[in-house]
Amino acid sequence: MSGKCKLPECPAPEAPCHLGNDDCTKCENFVVEVVVKKTKKEKASDSKKSSVGWSGQAFTTDELGLISSRTSPILIGIVGKADAGKTTFLAMLYTLLLSGRKLKQYKFAGSKTILGWDELYHRLKLKKGNVAFPKPTPVSSNRLYHFALRKDDQLRDVLFADASGEVFSLWSVNRNDENADNARWIYSNSNAFMLFIDCEALLTNKNAAKKEVLLIARQLTHDLKNRPVIAVWSKADKKNEIIPSIKDTLKGELEFFFSNYNEIEISNYLEPGPDEWVHINNLAAVDWLLDKIMIPSAPDLALDEIVSDDLFINYKG
Repeated sequence: MSGKCKLPECPAPEAPCHLGNDDCTKCENFVVEVVVKKTKKEKASDSKKSSVGWSGQAFTTDELGLISSRTSPILIGIVGKADAGKTTFLAMLYTLLLSGRKLKQYKFAGSKTILGWDELYHRLKLKKGNVAFPKPTPVSSNRLYHFALRKDDQLRDVLFADASGEVFSLWSVNRNDENADNARWIYSNSNAFMLFIDCEALLTNKNAAKKEVLLIARQLTHDLKNRPVIAVWSKADKKNEIIPSIKDTLKGELEFFFSNYNEIEISNYLEPGPDEWVHINNLAAVDWLLDKIMIPSAPDLALDEIVSDDLFINYKG
């Protein structure tokens, strides 16, 4: 046992006690030193740094390097006013793939934003005749959801850009609005667009809702360069209730605006058996865009060599 005597002149325990105690530890002046056994602290498992370069959450624009280092990703811009069903579409798309539904030509080969997709999946609660929609996308948010898709031996990275509908409304009025950065980024970088048309809003707000759609559509035409656009009539279970003149004129104007164009109707309200609006068209919208994006560019023209005795024609300077 270690310790020392309080009396400065006493060398115990290295030498006999000055007071004659055979056991110096029994002396009232001897102070026993308590030795605390040190134990090695275990590191908490959650404090370990992950070797994975991504979190699994939806990407920000600053994290695109995690994808672009592998391939040149395809970006699909999800465009439309607030509450038009953009985020709900993404949640339904993932839900369908998770349940075994398939895209026409591409197989799902993974995702680097799987936690982001899973969060959408859990916020979309479905039952026959009813659906609980995800919360609206925050105004400052610009979330990018990733799919790796495989066709034959070719792997393609596809990103879906989901920004707040409010920024698209600002951008539709003034493309240089200081608060519309996210909309400008999506427009500048997307390979294709899904323009969401809220059938419920057209039913309730009529021409005012139609004007909102057309303002966004006109901005899409500004520097489109033949990028494909598909108009997605969301909440299509309400479409037949829209005033025909509003519905028909909107359809006609959109067809006039865009050349590389299609339209489709979707809904998330389940009916018995395979439901075209839900089980088919949610996937078909993506299929159509992928088909258009993946069209190979025209091959270079092969010019026949001209054989002539004319020195002027043969000159290749």
